[in-house]
Parts: sequence; structure tokens; C-alpha cells
Amino acid sequence: MVEILRNKSFATRFQILIEIATHGPTIQQRAIAQELSITPQAVSDYISQLEGESMITYLGRSRYQITREGVNWVLKNVREVKAYFDGIDSVINGIVISPAIAEKDIKQGEQVGLKMVNGLLYATADCQTKSTGIAEADAKAGEDVGVRDIQGLIEFSYGLVAVLVVPGIAKGGSRHIDLELLKTRLKGVSHVGAIGLESVAALHRAGIEPDYLYDVSGVVIDAALHGLSSAVVCTEEDVYALVSSLKDRNIEYSLTSL
Repeated sequence: MVEILRNKSFATRFQILIEIATHGPTIQQRAIAQELSITPQAVSDYISQLEGESMITYLGRSRYQITREGVNWVLKNVREVKAYFDGIDSVINGIVISPAIAEKDIKQGEQVGLKMVNGLLYATADCQTKSTGIAEADAKAGEDVGVRDIQGLIEFSYGLVAVLVVPGIAKGGSRHIDLELLKTRLKGVSHVGAIGLESVAALHRAGIEPDYLYDVSGVVIDAALHGLSSAVVCTEEDVYALVSSLKDRNIEYSLTSL
């Protein structure tokens, strides 16, 4: 197994370099510690090691920048990890059975097409789709059916996340938002999450009940990966963590201050 997957210290160094490269010199050690769920002291120790190995350079005033050596080291490990998971993917795909919803009645052994509809995977008798497989059993329309020997890529577009930022209570909370702007941004949006009580209050002022209140970032990321767009009303204090999570999964987002 590649070093980064079996050595926790190695993996943490990799993650710290990614955080510095992604967010630039302005990122604080405390923010890195929060993102990686380790102590600020541990981050400080790792940064000292990385600086000593010329992976990062000190710019003054607690600001660091990844060096060419650091970039090359990260890229080397990315290639190794990608090669490892590509190998796993080829093995697993040969034995995996994926569940899907039968769009119409399907017979066992029938070749089916696969497509995403409203975030759900459907098996269809139309085999002109870019991804196909073999039905494991008979299934009536609307039933779940196992599909094996999947070939090709399932065609769909990732969803987008609209992030709408509400001031914290110290700055007035929901009372200090542009209510009409909030309503406009949420018009036609079918999936809405809220992070922070100020955000819940802002939505209530707009006559909207949030769909998600817990693990909102995880929910909207999973939805986006299945092709569903959504909106998150989020307090200023929580927006950094939310945006970081979206960036980590390469989810496209828009940012609007209310």
C-alpha cells in the first residue's frame, strides 16, 4: 500500500500542504487544525518540520507558502494514490452489483441502460445510454433491481450549491438581511438547508421551512454528487467550514451575502 494510506503522520503532512496550497498564505494554523481535527500545537510542529524540509517557506507574520519542492511532493503522492485506487476500481467494478430502480418491467439477464433521474439511479430498457449493465433478476416498474457488469460512465451533471450568508447575532442576525434578495435567490430551489439559528430565523421570515438542519454540508455535497442542486443559508461564522467542504469535493458553489 502507498505510504500516504498507511502512515498517519505522512497523511497529515500531505493534508497540511494541501490546505496551504488551496487557501494561500492567509490561512491560519487554527483553521488548519479545525479542518483536520488535530490540535493547533500539532499543526505548528508539522509546519516546523515542513519548513525544515523546504516544503514550505515562511513569509512573515505567521504566513506560509508551499514551495516547488512541496508541490512536487504532493503531486508525486497524488499520482501514487490515484494509481492505487484505479487498480482497486478495476477489481471492484468487476464484481460489484449496483442497485437501481426499474423504470419499466425488466427480465433477468436483460441488458439495461443506466441513467440518473432526480438523484436516483434508474435501469431502463433503452440501451442507448452511455452506461449499461445486466439485470440480476426480474423486476417490475418501480422496484429495485441489481445490475452487474456495468460498462461506461453514467451520464449526469453534478449539482450546484448556492450559499447565502446571514450575519451572526452580534451583527444583527436575521433582522439585518435583505429579505427580498433571500426570496429571490431561493425562488425555484427545491432543497434548502440552514446552518445556524440565525439562518433558520431568516428562512422563517421568508416563509420557508428548511429541509435540512443537521449535517447540512454532508447532505448538499451528497446531493450535488448525485446531480441535485440546492441552497444553504449559512451564518458568517460557519461559512468557511462549509465552503472548505465544498472545495474539498470539487462541488461548484455561488456565494451571496444577504
